[in-house]
Amino acid sequence: MSHDTLITGLTPVQADGLACTVCGADYLRVRVPRVPVGRSVTGSQAFACVGRLVGAARGVLW
Repeated sequence: MSHDTLITGLTPVQADGLACTVCGADYLRVRVPRVPVGRSVTGSQAFACVGRLVGAARGVLW
């Protein structure tokens, strides 16, 4: 996924880059490796947990 990809349908926290776009993990509470996956409609960078992103690419979410 390109860092310029526009991601829609996010919660406000996800759209602000403060939560995972896949599992919703709150990055202010949980220390987890994350990677940028695109931008929200607000223009903020959006992120996903590394493990969740790999699982989503394989079609498996846990």
